[in-house]
Amino acid sequence: MKISPVWKQLITESILKTTIRKPSQFNLPPNSMRFALEQMCRAFPSNKDVEIRPLRLAGLHAEEIKPQSESTQLILHIHGGAFYLGSLNTHRAFLTHVAARTQMQVLHANYPLSPESVYPEASDAIFDIYTTLLGQGIQAKDIILSGDSCGANLALGLALKIRDEGLAQVSGLILLSPFLDLTLSSESLRYNRKHDALLSIETLEAGINYYLPKSMDAADPAISPLFADLSGLPPILVQVGSKEILLDDAQRFKEKAEQAGVDLTYKLYTGMWHNFQMFHPWFDEGKQALADLAEFAHKLDQD
Repeated sequence: MKISPVWKQLITESILKTTIRKPSQFNLPPNSMRFALEQMCRAFPSNKDVEIRPLRLAGLHAEEIKPQSESTQLILHIHGGAFYLGSLNTHRAFLTHVAARTQMQVLHANYPLSPESVYPEASDAIFDIYTTLLGQGIQAKDIILSGDSCGANLALGLALKIRDEGLAQVSGLILLSPFLDLTLSSESLRYNRKHDALLSIETLEAGINYYLPKSMDAADPAISPLFADLSGLPPILVQVGSKEILLDDAQRFKEKAEQAGVDLTYKLYTGMWHNFQMFHPWFDEGKQALADLAEFAHKLDQD
């Protein structure tokens, strides 16, 4: 029996709210939440037409995902997880599809998570990955920087640091369901609280509490890049779902980036929750998001 798209979405949202969002509201230990997330992500099918090779990047466990044919562009993806969740295991399946769809090599790594590590250890580790790639002879213009949720925060932060230090800049940025304001001032945190099937405010609050040193202001642009000077950044793709509690993070970033003269492509997907792109095998909106991502990446490859 074929399930209608509406019923399929309702069933999926109900499962996510029960297995991920609801438990996250009870202040469970990080390791318990990590285990639950990794178990959920085992349901995502991988693309078998790519090769996965483990490697070390700047001392971190990483993976190279290679398609059958290669482009000049390389995608460096930074996984999400509110700064204390996520791993190679949670994002591997999704990134095999990114590699296959774009026909670009994808790199991702296990960066330091909180509470074991606090700011700026994660951002420093990702900066070290970038400089390592440059040291290996990879040109900055051949690197696309990508991230989902807090990974989008770290990706944007890296691009800003590259700009501020006068280093060669990446060719573009892909920000999926970005978490950019750690002051939690976005109105969508309230009006989408019951609608986002995956992400809870409690998860964000826990992540901020684990990640931020007590002496640091959550409004500091180094950790809330929504408040940074966005001028001089490369082309950016932003994807966000209409049901996300982080919807306003994306919309406010769009407005600020456009005011700063950034070449920005903004895509809003109706009815979708946080990190819906990872559910693309089952939903047309996710398939469209993957197609939009590939189109953006290919345009950078041609420029």
